[in-house]
Amino acid sequence: MMKTHLIAIVSFLTIVGGLFAAPANHAPITELKDLRAEEAVFTDASRTKPVVLKSLKNGAKYFDKEALAAISKAVDFEKQIVLLFSWKGSGQERLQYVVKESFPEQIMFSYKAGRTRDLRPHVKVYVLRSNVKWTIE
Repeated sequence: MMKTHLIAIVSFLTIVGGLFAAPANHAPITELKDLRAEEAVFTDASRTKPVVLKSLKNGAKYFDKEALAAISKAVDFEKQIVLLFSWKGSGQERLQYVVKESFPEQIMFSYKAGRTRDLRPHVKVYVLRSNVKWTIE
């Protein structure tokens, strides 16, 4: 009898926990890697002022068909936006972000300068939920 009640309670908690858990694919931010960008991205975006893509057709200027196909599979433009950062600089330069725990989440991007004199192109593509607030330090 006690065992039956325990199984019922555990089953109930498992079902209720699943209802209130956040979906795994709805993280506030994800990075899309290995996308080839067109040269136009370096004139329109920078490390401090990204291009904000709110639809796939806005990205046609910056990506080839292969990259656009990858973006269309990864992004739901009704619920998400794409931030496109680009710059040329040292190979050691980094663009990092921190997610502040609040609702909706806040994301702070920060730039770390490199020390080498090798000139490299940098392109970072981030997918954010549309209700997430973001800033750049």
